[in-house]
Amino acid sequence: MKYVIVGGGVAGMTAALDLSRRESGEIELYTDERHPYYYRPQLTEFFAGNIDIDKVVRRPLEWYAGKGINVHLETKVIGVEPETKSIVLEEGSRVAYDKLLLALGSLPFVPPIKGAGKLGVRTWRTLDDTLELKERAATCGSTIVIGGGLLGLEGARGFISVCSDVTVLEMFPRLLPRQLDEVGSQLLQNFVESLGIRVVVGAATEEILGGDHAMGVRLKDGREFAAPLILVSAGVRCNAGIADKAGIEVGRGVIVNAHMETSEPGIYAAGDVAVFQGHTWAIAPIAQAQARVAAANMAGEDMVYEAVVPSTTLKVIGIDVASIGVVNPEADADYIQIPHFNAEAKVYKKIVLKEGVIVGAIVINEKKLAKHLESLISEHAKMTLDEARSLVN
Repeated sequence: MKYVIVGGGVAGMTAALDLSRRESGEIELYTDERHPYYYRPQLTEFFAGNIDIDKVVRRPLEWYAGKGINVHLETKVIGVEPETKSIVLEEGSRVAYDKLLLALGSLPFVPPIKGAGKLGVRTWRTLDDTLELKERAATCGSTIVIGGGLLGLEGARGFISVCSDVTVLEMFPRLLPRQLDEVGSQLLQNFVESLGIRVVVGAATEEILGGDHAMGVRLKDGREFAAPLILVSAGVRCNAGIADKAGIEVGRGVIVNAHMETSEPGIYAAGDVAVFQGHTWAIAPIAQAQARVAAANMAGEDMVYEAVVPSTTLKVIGIDVASIGVVNPEADADYIQIPHFNAEAKVYKKIVLKEGVIVGAIVINEKKLAKHLESLISEHAKMTLDEARSLVN
C-alpha cells in the first residue's frame, strides 16, 4: 500500500506518524516548505524571541526516514488526478498513490484593500515568513498590524520586542469578538496596551499609503497611521484549489464525511483544508483529531470522527486566555451565563450552561481551571447553577 500525503503541517505529519506506527505501507509526504515539520503555534514564541529555532524545527529529515516516512521538501503539488490515482508535481512528474490525504492547510486572507500589493505589506503563516518578519522588524522602528485576532495579537507581541512603535487596527468594536465577550475583550485590550502596543478598535482599513513601498494606512474614517512595515492578519481561507480543479467536492474547503473521506473514494482530507458538517476550524487540536481518523481509515480500519469542541488559547507574556465552546450565545432562555470578574487580580471566568450541561467557558489568567473546564465541555458534563458559581467564584 502506498500512502501519499500532501502537506507537511500538523495534520499531514500526525497522519504520517499514525500510519508509520501501523507499519502498513510506503508513506510519501510532500510539502512546498523548505523546513521539516514544525509546530506552527510555536512560531509566536520564536518571533517574540522566547525560544530558538531548534525548538521550532524539532527533528531532522533522518528521524522521519527512520520512521518510514519519506519527506519531500520544497516539492509543490499542483494537481490531483483521481482517474489515474496520481498527484502532479510542479516540475511535471506524477506520483502514484493507493490512498491520498490532502492536508494542504490554509492560506492568509488579504482583504481588498487599496495598495495591499505594495512592498512592506506582509502576511504571516510559515517559518520563512517568521524569519523574514524578524529581520525586517529589527530595522523598521514602527509597524502596523491589520487585524486584532489571535495571530495579529501574537504578531504584535513579536514586533514589540524589537520595534518602538506597534499599532493593532481591529475593524470590529472589540478584540476577539467571537472568542470573548465584552468584559473579556476589554481585559485583554488593557493588558495588550500595557505592553506598549497601541490598540485601535472599530478601525476599517481603506488604503495602504505610500508609493511602491508602504508608508502607512488610511482608515475609512480618514485617520492615518504611519509605518514602513504592515502585517495583514485578517484570517485564513482553506487551501482547496487543487482539490477543486480535480473535481473533488468543495465548499468553503474540501468537504469530507465522518471518515474524513472526500467525494472521491480513496482521497481523504484533514485539518484546516477540510470542511466537516459545514464547519472548518483552523486550530491544531481539531487538525490532529481529524488526521488520526483519516489515517485509520486509509489503513483499512473503520474510525468515525466526532466533532471536537473548538477551543482557542492565546498566551501573551503574562496573560493566558482560553475560549472554549459556546461563549457568546444568542439571546435564548435555554442558555445561562455565569460570569465572575476579579479586576484586582485581572482574572475573568465565565461558564455557559444549556439545559443543565456546560457548553462553553471563558477563562483569563487561570490556566488550571481552563483545562478542567475544557475537559468537562468535551464530555458534555452536567452541571448545576450552584456548581458553576462555585467554579467561577
